[in-house]
Amino acid sequence: MNTRPGLQRLLLYSHDTYGLGHLRRNVLIAEDLLTHVPGLQAVLLSGSPVAGRFPLPRNLTLVPLPPVVKTGVDEYAARDSRLPFSVVRRARTAIMADVARRFEPDVFLVDHAPQGMKGELLPVFDALRRWSPATRIVLGLRDVVDDPSAVRHAWAEQDVAATLRDVYDRVAVYGSHDLEDVAEYGIPGSTLARTTYCGYLCRRPAPAEAPFDGWTPETRFVLGTAGGGGDGVEVLRATLAAAERLRLPSLLVSGPLMERDERGALEAEVAASRAGRLVEFMPGLEGIMTAASAVVTMGGYNSLMEAVPSGSPTIVVPRTWPRREQAIRAQLFAARGLVRVVPAGAALADRLAAALQVALAEPRRAAVPFDTLGLPRLRELLLAEARIAQQQRIRRPVRLAAEAALAVPA
Repeated sequence: MNTRPGLQRLLLYSHDTYGLGHLRRNVLIAEDLLTHVPGLQAVLLSGSPVAGRFPLPRNLTLVPLPPVVKTGVDEYAARDSRLPFSVVRRARTAIMADVARRFEPDVFLVDHAPQGMKGELLPVFDALRRWSPATRIVLGLRDVVDDPSAVRHAWAEQDVAATLRDVYDRVAVYGSHDLEDVAEYGIPGSTLARTTYCGYLCRRPAPAEAPFDGWTPETRFVLGTAGGGGDGVEVLRATLAAAERLRLPSLLVSGPLMERDERGALEAEVAASRAGRLVEFMPGLEGIMTAASAVVTMGGYNSLMEAVPSGSPTIVVPRTWPRREQAIRAQLFAARGLVRVVPAGAALADRLAAALQVALAEPRRAAVPFDTLGLPRLRELLLAEARIAQQQRIRRPVRLAAEAALAVPA
């Protein structure tokens, strides 16, 4: 019988200042752990304005943070324009520090930003050192952060190297060393020694039934997705027009963050089309991707982790601002024949139609072409860190008792 202590309390941080990517990735991780780790308590700290509307796994506790919006490279504002950003930032930090102190997690998994949004996690780390020193702190990095020179510059200004060296017990990379080497970001050698490439975080897609009445499993259609939708309207408009030129129906998934007037205009174009459908969200999207004849996406981490394993031809129209992350990943994948890249810009619908015509004539890919074992490997990594935390908690009361005994006069 296995008597080793296990992972009992997991705290996850998702700053969520732009789009849905961080929230979706953390929910996927939490869902996997809650499925495989009996008795786990999981708490997610999220600044997403739509986290409460997003389907969350059972037994995941959401602690919402006052939302902010990205206004530039490492620049933010309160989503509620009546509030100063400084007030919102202090409120977020206070909420997180209080949760960390009371919850005393075995593992604190930080997504993407080593110091949090504008350094908001630094006081949280201090609180953990004081109130829960056994907590193991793990940084989860997606395969591509941004252009390496931009990351090195930003991290040097913020002294992220010191945070990585002094705070983090482990770094888990959600990707493959064969595609991207995170050493390019200037991570200290001592931290690289504690870095593990887990592979990509993928949920195995199952073929979906026809998504609409009148469509059959044999219906050929183009699926267009825009992540959260905050800047995806042009991609979806071009997908609608390109599919029409090829005389194919299209299914457009806008995401919940699209501006109301943009969504209204897109709804009008879809209504005027011959065979377009528009939805804000569709559960089991990876299954819909498997059923699609082709997928058009903006190329965020989660979208590609769903589209490429689906086997459907995938065309990426990557975002290039405020980060070049999507464009870099798209080119890495394109160089391996996994996707086609169509840059945003003039005549996008024409260029997209031409790329779709070529992609639709090719056979579907049968095998998943990269390492998709990220979830089970990350689970084992976190379980190993939790065992260290539990062992430290067992030893600490013994040390405290011995110190107290020495302090008592004979």
